[in-house]
Amino acid sequence: MLSRQIIIYFLLCIIAIVMVREFTFSPESFSDNGNPVILIFPFVVLTFALFGYELFLKLKEASFKASTLRDIMVGSFIVLLAASVLEFAYVSELIRKLGGPPANEESKIYSFPWLNQYTNTIFVNFHTFLIYASIVTFCTSLYRWIKK
Repeated sequence: MLSRQIIIYFLLCIIAIVMVREFTFSPESFSDNGNPVILIFPFVVLTFALFGYELFLKLKEASFKASTLRDIMVGSFIVLLAASVLEFAYVSELIRKLGGPPANEESKIYSFPWLNQYTNTIFVNFHTFLIYASIVTFCTSLYRWIKK
């Protein structure tokens, strides 16, 4: 089932996640230079989309028994729930470190949009990648299971 393309797209997604993390400022630092990650986001969106499309194609073409499809759906749903809980905890902790959301006058990101040099990793991180991949897997498996 695994192909060279899906492995390459997976590795590109990991590189994109690391790049976003490296160019995002920590809550402890100070940045007045704007958001350099904006330049990386087209690459991130492209790599995530290519990975999702390739994952969809591979799952759609693979031959599974109905019970295996059910197990894949259950597993991907569990991964979705776990990654969502981890993402929520991560976002809550980051917003706490920043002093609150952009609407809070005491916040380091006061009057910034949600996507800024301190919060890029809210949108692009390994948790969001797992959420995305598990949604693609769950929906494709559900479609195939219903179709059978």
